Amino acid sequence: MKVIITGANGFVGSSLVKKFIENDAEVLAVDVSFDQPKFEITEKVRTIESDLNDLDTIKNQIEIGEYKIFYNLAWKGVNGPDKANYDIQLSNIITSLKCAELAKFLGCSKYLCAGTIAERAVESLPCLEKTSGGMMYAVAKHCNRLMLENYCKCIDLNFVWMQFSNIYGPKNKTGNLISYTLNQLNQGLPATFGPAKQPYDFIYVDDLIEAVYRLGIYPTSQNEYFIGSGTPKILSDYLIKIGNLYGKPELIQIGVREDDHIKYSFEMLDTKELIDEIGDFVSGSFEELIKYTIEGF
Repeated sequence: MKVIITGANGFVGSSLVKKFIENDAEVLAVDVSFDQPKFEITEKVRTIESDLNDLDTIKNQIEIGEYKIFYNLAWKGVNGPDKANYDIQLSNIITSLKCAELAKFLGCSKYLCAGTIAERAVESLPCLEKTSGGMMYAVAKHCNRLMLENYCKCIDLNFVWMQFSNIYGPKNKTGNLISYTLNQLNQGLPATFGPAKQPYDFIYVDDLIEAVYRLGIYPTSQNEYFIGSGTPKILSDYLIKIGNLYGKPELIQIGVREDDHIKYSFEMLDTKELIDEIGDFVSGSFEELIKYTIEGF
């Protein structure tokens, strides 16, 4: 088996590369730089350094029909002020469409792209009087899914949109919610939140990768799957649990920030359709896995 993975040196991408190597697959890993690779580069891994602005360069280095699965995990502006930069977010959409075009040209049988539960925030948009910069990222991901589904159906390319829940795991420094929380606690600083009354879900990185791996190699009947733990809770329950396990419950400060009025529901976090297709992939409870994360952070 041969697969292409863009964003291959990121937190999720590098974990997926390792997963395929462990299963004796050959990987074409694409990212901006591999000066500090997060995985061992062996005879099973071929790397191409590219920011994906010039896909013809990649196209000319790959034999048609050589790779069958194409994972696009590349996305600029996931954290920080670039989340609100519409030029960057729009460029991501164009790149995703061009990667789909490349996957079709190369004869790949399946094109899988990374989404996020943050997309569902757009359902609250009509009710909001103001938004944060992060909403631009959410809207861009939502638009990307719609445009990709349309384009892939136009070119007859098997397409899967993988909507990731909030990811956690050792060494995750991406700045997402748990990463932010643990970073604050490590520094002895308060981790501040809004009311945290909405349903929420977190997925351990190894479990996410198992699901992503299976979605690539298993037959799939749908264009979109939510990948979560299957056991969502109210967000404050998660946060209190983290503070208690870390031993600094007083630093978890809920209700300090203003409510962003973005609403999630338990229905959004349902994994039944995914499990029906690929089987159970969750390896442990949140309490068990967050302990590993705290120890390895």
